[in-house]
Amino acid sequence: MPPKRKSTTDEDDDEYRRKRDRNNQAVKRSRVKSKMKTEETQHRVNELRLRNQVLEGKIHNQKKELKFLKELFHTQAQAKAEKLAGINLNELLQDEESDNDDDDEGECSKKRSREQPKGEGSKSKSRR
Repeated sequence: MPPKRKSTTDEDDDEYRRKRDRNNQAVKRSRVKSKMKTEETQHRVNELRLRNQVLEGKIHNQKKELKFLKELFHTQAQAKAEKLAGINLNELLQDEESDNDDDDEGECSKKRSREQPKGEGSKSKSRR
C-alpha cells in the first residue's frame, strides 16, 4: 500500500502545483490591472489639474476685466453726473411732460375737426 500513497502524493503535488501556477498568473494579471488603473487615475488627475489651472487663469482674467469695466463705467457715470450737476432733472421732466400734454391736446382737436362734418361743429349746434 505505500506505493499508492506515493503516487497519490505525486498527483496531489501535481494538482497543487497547477493550482499554484494558476493562482500566481491570476495574481500577476490582477497586479497589472491594478497598476494600469492606478496609472490611468494618475493621468486623469494630472489632466484635471492642468484643466483646473487653465480655468483658474480664465477666472483671474475675467475678474481683471470685470474690475476694469466697473472702473470704466464708474468713470463714465461720474463724468456724466458732473455734466448734469447744474441741471434740475425734475424740472426737465415736468417740461417734457407738459410738452407731451400740449401735443396730445393738439392732436385731439385735430381729430375732432376731422370727425365733424363742415358746418356742424359743437359751437354751431349750441347757437341754434
